[in-house]
Amino acid sequence: MGIKDWFGGDKKKEAFREKAKEALSGKLRPGKAAELAKVAQQHDIENPADDKTQLRRDIYNKAAGAVKAQGKLSEGEAAELAKIQKFLALRDDQVERTKWDLAKLRTLTEIRKGHLPVVPPTSAAMRGVQLLPGESPHYAVPVDVLDRASAGGMPGVRVKWNTPYVINSAKGHAFPAEGSKELGGGYLFITNKRLFFKGENRSAAVEYSPSANFFLYGEGIRLERTVGHTLLQFKSRSDETAEIVGELLSALMR
Repeated sequence: MGIKDWFGGDKKKEAFREKAKEALSGKLRPGKAAELAKVAQQHDIENPADDKTQLRRDIYNKAAGAVKAQGKLSEGEAAELAKIQKFLALRDDQVERTKWDLAKLRTLTEIRKGHLPVVPPTSAAMRGVQLLPGESPHYAVPVDVLDRASAGGMPGVRVKWNTPYVINSAKGHAFPAEGSKELGGGYLFITNKRLFFKGENRSAAVEYSPSANFFLYGEGIRLERTVGHTLLQFKSRSDETAEIVGELLSALMR
C-alpha cells in the first residue's frame, strides 16, 4: 500500500466516523446497528476494527449518550447497543466505564417500574453482614465515611417519608466534603427496613420512619445525628448512583 492509499484510507475513516455519529444521533431504536453497517459500506469500510480504539469508542459513546440523555434504558435499547458494540469490534474492557454507567441506568429504569434489585448473598459486599428477620438488601454501594459538625450551608435534598423522589433533584447539590473528618470506608446498604453502613471498624444503621433525616447529594448522602452529621460519599462518582439511592429510598420509606 502506498502513501496515497494511507491518506485516502484516513479520509474515508474520518468521513465514516462523522456519518456514523450522525446515524446514531437521536433516539436509539431497533435498526441503528444496521444503519451503521450501511454507512460503513457506503464509505468502503470493510472492517471497523482497523480504526483506532478511541475513535471507535467515540462512535459507541455517541449512541450510549443518546440513551443516557433520556434517563432510561429499555431492553430493546440495551440489545441495540450490544449490536453496535459488536459491529465496532469493541471489547467490554474498551468501553468498561460506559457499560458500567449503562448498567446503572438499566437498574434505575427497572426501579422506576417498581422492580427493585436484590443484592445476592454471594456478593463480596455481603460478607459478614447480619440481616434482620425478613430483611432484604436491595442495593449496596462502596462509600467513604466523613464526619462534620454541620451541613456547611449545603443542605442537599431531603428524602421525605412517603414522598416521591423528584428525578435529577440531587444532581445540582454539591457534597459538603471540604473540612470534614475522614473516618474510613465501607458499604452503604439500602434494605426494605433500614439504611445501614458497614465498615472495617464501625457500623451504623437508621430504620426508616417519618422522623428519619436523610439528605441526598449528587455524590453522596448525609445522615443527621442528634449532634453532628455523618456523610457517606459514593465512590462510584456516577450520576446514576444518587438517582438509584433516591428512587429506592422513595419506594421503601412508606
